[in-house]
Amino acid sequence: MFVSVRKYKLRRGSMAKWADRVREGFLPMLREMPGFRGYHLLDGGPDVLIAITLFDHRDQALESNERAADWVRNNVLEFVIGLPEVMGGDTMVSETRGEG
Repeated sequence: MFVSVRKYKLRRGSMAKWADRVREGFLPMLREMPGFRGYHLLDGGPDVLIAITLFDHRDQALESNERAADWVRNNVLEFVIGLPEVMGGDTMVSETRGEG
């Protein structure tokens, strides 16, 4: 599994609007991509969002990064300060516990 992490610095007060737009527009697009495994949007502290995407393979994750960049430009660019930090890598250890 390959994980991509993107860290965004946002204008004050825009985190909730960003999250709403992700739910409405970005997640449906991700769900349709081959190899999609998961997505998490984290509150990274004051005016910082961290987006984590999980895909089966590196090439699929890199494609999602391209789509994410396009989506940000077309849907939430007014909230962003500067360029996001983008990193990723192949999973070395992973465990997820089911809800219950």
